[in-house]
Amino acid sequence: MAPVRSDGELLLAWQGGDREAGNQLVDRYFDAITRFFRNKVCGDDDVAELVSQTFLGCTSGKDRFRGDASVRQYLYSIAQNVLRKYIRGRYKRHSELLDFATVCVQELAPASLSSIVAHKREAQSLVQALREIPVEDQVVLELMYFEGLSGSELAGVLGLPEGTVRGRLARGKQRLRERIAVLLASAPQRPTVTPELLDAWAVELRRQQGWQ
Repeated sequence: MAPVRSDGELLLAWQGGDREAGNQLVDRYFDAITRFFRNKVCGDDDVAELVSQTFLGCTSGKDRFRGDASVRQYLYSIAQNVLRKYIRGRYKRHSELLDFATVCVQELAPASLSSIVAHKREAQSLVQALREIPVEDQVVLELMYFEGLSGSELAGVLGLPEGTVRGRLARGKQRLRERIAVLLASAPQRPTVTPELLDAWAVELRRQQGWQ
């Protein structure tokens, strides 16, 4: 049996023309990169296209990967750039005003729906509320809730200081709780949205979607 190659070995081999290495790397990260886009764009077709662009970026941008970062960090860096380009291109009338620390997906496309379909109202409110907070906060929270990444892991993946990441998490959680409270305001038994409750809903959502 051939030895299992590391992410870095696969990427460098792919960039050197080894298609089988590329297939292995795509298989290894396809689900995670798909999840990255699913709640941030306007439909499944867009998700598929952006996932494809992300993996193509692994080879077209090969000179930017020098092994000083993890392949996972490299992939998410490309995915974030692909997402920003998608948003700016789709909403050209607003592109000069876009600030991903303030603008949210739902504000830019009020009629768009997430491709994530949750089976319980609480989980669905979590999905929807994530679309109603700034993209910068949405990215870090979804990586935490959907991928189960810790603060230090997020810092590595996003290439940011851990203190910056923890600040974004705290800010994003507060905004998320406020949005969920609004979405569930008419619920017969409105829950008090605590950080612990958000964690529990995220676990339930991952179970529903088969992400665990």
